[in-house]
Amino acid sequence: MMGIITENKKTSDYKGTNRIILIGPPTVGKSTVAEELSNQLGIEYVKLDKLQEKFGYGAGKEFELVQYVLSADFKKYNTTSILDFGGGHVYNQGVKELLNDYPNVFLLMPSQDSQKSDELLRKGNTERWTEFMDQIIQGLKSGKHKHTKEKELELINKLERMRQGEGGKFDKEDLPDTPEMEGWGGLNMDKDWNKFVPLSKEEDVKNRDIAKHIISVYDKNDERRDKKEIVKDIIKLL
Repeated sequence: MMGIITENKKTSDYKGTNRIILIGPPTVGKSTVAEELSNQLGIEYVKLDKLQEKFGYGAGKEFELVQYVLSADFKKYNTTSILDFGGGHVYNQGVKELLNDYPNVFLLMPSQDSQKSDELLRKGNTERWTEFMDQIIQGLKSGKHKHTKEKELELINKLERMRQGEGGKFDKEDLPDTPEMEGWGGLNMDKDWNKFVPLSKEEDVKNRDIAKHIISVYDKNDERRDKKEIVKDIIKLL
């Protein structure tokens, strides 16, 4: 994605090992920030999760993708760009060493404080999956499915219980035929999923060890900061 070019004499420098890299746990808003940063700097935005779909999964494919995009073999290695790392790409063994020579690695976290981050990540994770379940419910209520009315009510009641933290599984054929469900293979939630923090202590340590800068995406009132303000902080550190 390209955007409006802003006055920044270093814009042309963001290529090779000077590319801007965003890391951070799920739900922290990496893609939102990457898109805004791309717009403000007028440079390309590369999303690793999207590349992974074509690269494949498992058997070391995630690490192979990281190796590839950080090497001169990547066709956009010398393109001024932003790399949006997926939530799990940095946890592969050897990634820290690959990023040693990259000065523009930004870790997006809810807060500089780990305990506060856990609270906000739990909240964000709950909101994310609750919203998705609400989309399924609305799709079922719209009648855009092949279920009987009895089955529709059964699935809606099941989802209502799951929204409260009950475990449950939805197969792909249970989902409604709506645009929001495109690409989803189903839903499988463990009991008390709404108490889950999508970042382990070990992952938190790895993130902070790899990052050159840490940016807080929530303010002192635990409200998500405006994306333009977050990007402003990143640009100041480039």
